[in-house]
Amino acid sequence: MYLSHPVRRMRESPQEDEAVTLIADMDTDRHDDSAVVDAVEAAGATVEKELPFNSLQITIQQDAIDDLCSIDALTSLKTDNAIGFAGDAGEDV
Repeated sequence: MYLSHPVRRMRESPQEDEAVTLIADMDTDRHDDSAVVDAVEAAGATVEKELPFNSLQITIQQDAIDDLCSIDALTSLKTDNAIGFAGDAGEDV
């Protein structure tokens, strides 16, 4: 599984009682979407929303990130600010 640099750092040195919002990419070719959501929730995460391209926006305590890493159906974890949907702040509106 790919972990972004910030997620790797949080996994190695989690801040106690600190939640983080992550983007979890799913391998839906080999796993059922609902089974992946169930596994993510069983690891202690809250699924905030399903995103395009087989991804989930989730919130989890930093010290539980390691539990997400054991889920075969996840292919990557990155912080939610690694992707954006709102557009570029410098765009003309």
